[in-house]
Amino acid sequence: MKEQVIVSTELFQWLNEQTDLTSNQVDLVDGFVFMLHKINKHSSIRLIGERKLHPRFWRTHDKTFGYRLMGKKKKHIALLYQFYIDVAYAEKLVYSTDDALSLTERGKIYLKMHREDQLETLFQHIW
Repeated sequence: MKEQVIVSTELFQWLNEQTDLTSNQVDLVDGFVFMLHKINKHSSIRLIGERKLHPRFWRTHDKTFGYRLMGKKKKHIALLYQFYIDVAYAEKLVYSTDDALSLTERGKIYLKMHREDQLETLFQHIW
């Protein structure tokens, strides 16, 4: 049985605000795949707590996608980023050791999947 991912209403609201109904672009999957590629590229990413990546990791993510979800005064990880981590664990795409997060073989397979299948995986945790 898959681990359940809790999705907050605030995340739904933010996603709705980001949606461009005239575009086929879906940033949700792009951001998730970007996170997994970055973890894969670096072999492991430092954790600062259970299931919490160092804020520096997310600030790079913010700059790349222009989300501005992380800031100097924000002390919590944005709901979107927590969703990404929760889904990655639920789908067994990542694993953690004492203080680092790494990609599993299943995670590497996910990165090779078609974009529509990648998005479907994320949607399964939203709906």
